[in-house]
Amino acid sequence: MKKTFTLLLLLITVSSYAQKVKLELKLQKDSTYYLTMNAKMDIDQFIQGTHQIVKTTITGKMAHKVVAVQDTIYDMDVIYKNLAMNMEIGGKAMSFDSEGDTSNIFSKVMKNLTGKSFTIVMSKRGQIVAVKNTEHLFENMFKGFPPIDEQKKAQLLTQFQQSFGAKTIKGNLQESFVIFPKTAIGVKSVWTNQTNMEAAAISAKTKTTFTLDNITDDNYEISGTAIIMPDKAPAYKNTNNFFMRLLNVAGTNTTKIKIDKKTGWITQSTVAKHIKGDVELKKTLEEPVMITYPMVIDANMETTGKN
Repeated sequence: MKKTFTLLLLLITVSSYAQKVKLELKLQKDSTYYLTMNAKMDIDQFIQGTHQIVKTTITGKMAHKVVAVQDTIYDMDVIYKNLAMNMEIGGKAMSFDSEGDTSNIFSKVMKNLTGKSFTIVMSKRGQIVAVKNTEHLFENMFKGFPPIDEQKKAQLLTQFQQSFGAKTIKGNLQESFVIFPKTAIGVKSVWTNQTNMEAAAISAKTKTTFTLDNITDDNYEISGTAIIMPDKAPAYKNTNNFFMRLLNVAGTNTTKIKIDKKTGWITQSTVAKHIKGDVELKKTLEEPVMITYPMVIDANMETTGKN
């Protein structure tokens, strides 16, 4: 009897590991799917013998409404429901919140960014194909502002476009979503994908190895490890009246994700990233490089898909 029971358990275990599943998004037209993000990033710049550290936390809730389904592609209208940012620079802390006191000029900017629709195009395999119409986010960004000179206004616009522009949104979302394999897989199956990362003055490619760790009643549990490598030389970006870019990019990325079995949508995602490189700084694009210094970026992003 004991041997029979042991054999039965073994057969059940082998059967569960042999089960093949097709991982993909199964979203419904006119349905809305939510993501709540909490992204923390520490930047350490070692300039002329001194560590200059900038700590940033961005939180927000996004609503994704599926407006069209075309073969293997979803078109989604997306809005930020709320946004907040906390920054610490040189020991000074600043906080901005779309739900907070909008007498704070930056909180007013956050408020003005919410409720504006832009478009995300995503494949059923979880690939972010395109992010479009993000210029709508910045329409009337300065509505209700006190008088502000045009140079300062342009500077603020550039900074917020770097944090909430199409490339940054695409990169952050792609790190949260798994690009699923093309074929059905079983528990402990492994697959590899390569993506490009472009944000601010960084251009890199990321090679990620994913593993289907477990299948529960409600979720697929997936882990990933990635290597970040240099891509093409990035263009210089205007930041606080200087032009900068990050070269010799290298780093690692680890991911833990739970995917809803019915929809393929994220239930929970955690991404930890470590990147290092060398910053080149110029006063103008025509002038030679003023200074080169090392930069280290440590980032952690937690995403949940609950309403």
